[in-house]
Amino acid sequence: MARLTLLLAIASSAAISAAAEESVKAVVPDVLPPLTWRDFEMEMVLGTLFVLYIVSWYRGKQENLKVAKRWMNAHVEYLEQQFALVGDKINNQRSILMKDGPADYLLYTTGRRNVQFGHWWIKLKPRNDALIYLLTRVLAFFGYAKRPTDRVTVDITLAKEVSQKFVFAILSASNAKDLRENRFDLKSMTRVSQSSEIPSNLTVYSESQKMTDMILATKLGQTVREPSFESLVISSMPKLEPKKYEGDGHMVISLAFELSTGSQPDTLVQIACELPDIIKSLHMTPEIQNKLRKNREDIEKQFAKRTAEERAEELARKKAEAKKAEEERVKKLSPTEQRKWEEKERAREMKKAQKKRTKRA
Repeated sequence: MARLTLLLAIASSAAISAAAEESVKAVVPDVLPPLTWRDFEMEMVLGTLFVLYIVSWYRGKQENLKVAKRWMNAHVEYLEQQFALVGDKINNQRSILMKDGPADYLLYTTGRRNVQFGHWWIKLKPRNDALIYLLTRVLAFFGYAKRPTDRVTVDITLAKEVSQKFVFAILSASNAKDLRENRFDLKSMTRVSQSSEIPSNLTVYSESQKMTDMILATKLGQTVREPSFESLVISSMPKLEPKKYEGDGHMVISLAFELSTGSQPDTLVQIACELPDIIKSLHMTPEIQNKLRKNREDIEKQFAKRTAEERAEELARKKAEAKKAEEERVKKLSPTEQRKWEEKERAREMKKAQKKRTKRA
């Protein structure tokens, strides 16, 4: 009976397996259906977006090149009148604009009275990268980034013959405080200076109010009213805080303004070239000179105090390390040697105390 039951169970299991195989065969077709273009919709969309991005990158890069060349063509004649060399020589060939990326170009100038050299950075909108451009606009709207615009940033290092050494700045009022906090020269040497010569959207930082009045009485006072003006820093001090105070260095003019689209030389380009002569011609009165000298003496004292504190901390650290090493050495001595060491230490302390009493007497 048991055998019969076992045989029936095996037969039933075999029948179920056979039925399952037949159902699978019925569900799965013998031949897969042919592929159609709908099976590749996602790949086609991604491929199209990639191609559009590449095309946009290329067209944006070419547009930036056109903008840079158009600005250069409008100013090259004037710059060649101001400087002996405009551009640079690469493999004995002259190159005026040097490319520093799809949206950045560099122009080098040298060979002018009161000037060592100048770097003119043409920083354009990221037309080549639509995603970055859109993201920058969004961040600028909320105040987390600069508004994307075509701008020129000029850094001109003055010659050694320019003896005037000072720190002076005209910044946009919206971010003047942050810029000042991030620069050692402005933070340590200047204060807010008042002037009726500049519009309310600008802030002046200077070492002396009288020096401010004297500088803004020149052509510069009218030029900074241009809508395209962004910032100006004239400084003989380092931008980043040094470890050791070394006094004034070379005077450096840093001017930033929006790139013009006209065919005539920009007024701000002209003032950038004329500023070295304006600075050279400034007559510092004894009162201004005393103020500038006092500012530098105060900074020198601050650095000297900080250096003395650092040396004292280093000396205290070395003494603590030597004391700890001596204590570790004594722990390894025998009891007899430890007693002798303690007696020597007591004698030494008594001798020091006796010397102090003698000095007081």
